[in-house]
Amino acid sequence: MTVPFYGHVRQYHSIKSEIDEAFHAVIESESYVMGPTLERFENELAHYFGMKHAVGVNSGTDALWLAFLALGISPGDEVITTANTFFATAEAIWIAGAKAVFVDSDR
Repeated sequence: MTVPFYGHVRQYHSIKSEIDEAFHAVIESESYVMGPTLERFENELAHYFGMKHAVGVNSGTDALWLAFLALGISPGDEVITTANTFFATAEAIWIAGAKAVFVDSDR
C-alpha cells in the first residue's frame, strides 16, 4: 500500500473557493507580513480559545520553537519526541538549542 506524504489535495478541493478568495485578498492587499489579515486571525484565534493573545507564525517549526521558548527550553536541555515525528519537530528542538531524544511508542 502506498501512503501519500501529504493528503491536502482532497481537503483543499472541498474549500477551494474560500481559500482562493482569501489568498487573493492577501496578495492584493500587499500585506503579507504583520498585516490586517494576520491581526484579524490572531484576534479571532485568541477569542476562540478564550485567551487574551494569540500569535500567528509562518510554520509549525516556528510554532514549536516559540512553545519551547515559552516553556524555558534552552541549550543543553533534552526534549523527548516520537521516533516517527515529522522532521520539523527535531528541527525546532535544534533551533532552541536542545537535544532531541527519539523514543518508540507502542501506544
